[in-house]
Amino acid sequence: MNKMIIYSSQYGTTEKYAKELGTKKTIPVYSNQEIPATLLQTDEIIYIGAIYMGKISGFEKFAKKYNSLESKLTVISVGMYNPKRESNYKDIEKSVKASLQKTNFLLEDIFYLQGKLDVKQLRFKDKILVNALYKSSKKKNANELNENEMDIIEAYEANSELDLSKLDSILEKI
Repeated sequence: MNKMIIYSSQYGTTEKYAKELGTKKTIPVYSNQEIPATLLQTDEIIYIGAIYMGKISGFEKFAKKYNSLESKLTVISVGMYNPKRESNYKDIEKSVKASLQKTNFLLEDIFYLQGKLDVKQLRFKDKILVNALYKSSKKKNANELNENEMDIIEAYEANSELDLSKLDSILEKI
């Protein structure tokens, strides 16, 4: 069975996950900007995309463009919010399934990974939005924060490198 990894990355985190997964599983990796024609003969596609504005970046367009493919599809989302929180992954699952309604893809699974926020890398409008969310969250008392506000503070203040070992649980299933 031949496989291919397609990723959409705005700031590099998703690309790092995609390349690490490709290396560990010996699967070719391509940006959604450079999808090769061989995709049409691929049995299984792994799409990895950053969550942006509540949706997986580039996924809807990808599903629409390749809607006639009957390939197996695994989707991996990468986002700032806690991927283990049920409300977060339910929203992503709903978005993925809505994008696949008029396609022939065979959805195998959806996985969720924690992203890394590097405010210095953000585009101007994203930087303004994230800074505003962070500042408004920081003004609140700890007991007033909702879970997403806590995630924003944690992501904003984290200075660690991307933990690629978070892929380990997915590696076993792909």
